[in-house]
Amino acid sequence: MAQLTTKEPVVGGDVRLTVDQLARLAGTTTRNIRAFQTLGLLARPVLQGRTGLYGQDHLDRLRTIRRLQGDGFSLGAVGALFDAWERGLTLGQLLGMPAPPSTGRRPVPDAGHDALGAFDDWPTLRAVGGLAVVPTTVLDQVAS
Repeated sequence: MAQLTTKEPVVGGDVRLTVDQLARLAGTTTRNIRAFQTLGLLARPVLQGRTGLYGQDHLDRLRTIRRLQGDGFSLGAVGALFDAWERGLTLGQLLGMPAPPSTGRRPVPDAGHDALGAFDDWPTLRAVGGLAVVPTTVLDQVAS
């Protein structure tokens, strides 16, 4: 059976990591880990004596935080997402929006209306490939 070394920890099962090992595996710093704990984004470690030990849940959450930050989410937004997830909220509930149609596609406005108002009020509107197109240039207006 392979032994766990401090240089190359194996993650999974009941394996516990030190903060240095966790930081290395997550691609971050121990300082960031502690900051995330202070902000409530990451749970505190399990203490074994005076050593804090981290598990797979910590690593998964750290990787998620880093991915969301890379996508442009602020730490405040990450916290709101985690809070909603822990409460079992759906994305629609978090956004405060109704569920999307079952087709999985965004709704297409009917021939008479859209979120910007009645299409009938737009005399230069034309259909192109089943989509309503509003001319945006003089050339578009001439072509209609």
